[in-house]
Amino acid sequence: MRDPVKRRALLLAAAAGLTAPQVARAQATLNLRYANASNAQNISNVFAERMMKLVEERSGGRIRTQFLYNLGSEQTIVEGVSLGTIDMAISGYTGMPEFDALYFPFLLRDLRHGVRVMAGPIGERCRQAMQQRYNIRLVGVTNTGPFLLSTKTKIGSWADVRGRKIRVPPFAAYVEAIRAMGAAPTPVPFNEVYLALQQGVVDGLVTNLNVMIVNKFFEVSTNVASNEFGVGLDKFIISQRSYQRMTPEQRRIFDDTWAEVQPASVDYAIENAAKDFDAWRARNGADSVYALDLGELERILAPSARQFFEATFGPGSFDVVQRA
Repeated sequence: MRDPVKRRALLLAAAAGLTAPQVARAQATLNLRYANASNAQNISNVFAERMMKLVEERSGGRIRTQFLYNLGSEQTIVEGVSLGTIDMAISGYTGMPEFDALYFPFLLRDLRHGVRVMAGPIGERCRQAMQQRYNIRLVGVTNTGPFLLSTKTKIGSWADVRGRKIRVPPFAAYVEAIRAMGAAPTPVPFNEVYLALQQGVVDGLVTNLNVMIVNKFFEVSTNVASNEFGVGLDKFIISQRSYQRMTPEQRRIFDDTWAEVQPASVDYAIENAAKDFDAWRARNGADSVYALDLGELERILAPSARQFFEATFGPGSFDVVQRA
């Protein structure tokens, strides 16, 4: 072998019990593609960039990430991770009842409660289901802030939603929740939401507050109830094939970095929500953000939340979540 550097590396590897192909893989740079349906200002993407920069530094530059934004629907992105055309994503959508059920208002108390639930048997069932359906590894859950109800005209009570057309994300829990409130759940593709609100196709929407801000939905749906309307657990996912392409040391770096930064991502989402509310008030006036009677909403939705969740996870599962 003419290359003395490579020869030395192979001799050292042989002493450690490694083969030449294993050395080549360890020395190669792993280029990963991360995708998201929103733009770079979305706080999930801010978090992803910070995490993967740490991974790059800690891997000595052996793991690098290309960030692809505004890349169609979340469904398309998840399917891309499953097929391997995309390596990683943070997505609300999964198309799976196990994850959809977790969005129902009055199931989870807040984001930290949701993280505890995902660390238990409910979360393990979700992980196994995702692996089986998509061959995707669920790294963990994070958040871009609270899901809220926004309307084009101000409402005085939850009963005022009755009869209105509300754009819902592609999660069955929100379809059922809006229907239980007497409104018409109306699916609209994400890239058409702004125009649908502007043209009056829908009277309001349910989505994440930060998503409303960074996509300027507040321009065409000017009022928002500040009560948390379900806890959005965004899923940080990686193709199982992409994860297996990492060396054992690279996987350790990736997993350890996630474990380190995930609590900070939760804190960041909570803190950022206050800034987003301030941005909304600055655009539409102080009275455009208001709290409604939480007890009224609970009376409307709590029975449906239990029924919907236990239809997926079985009798008693609602109480398991409440005790977490």
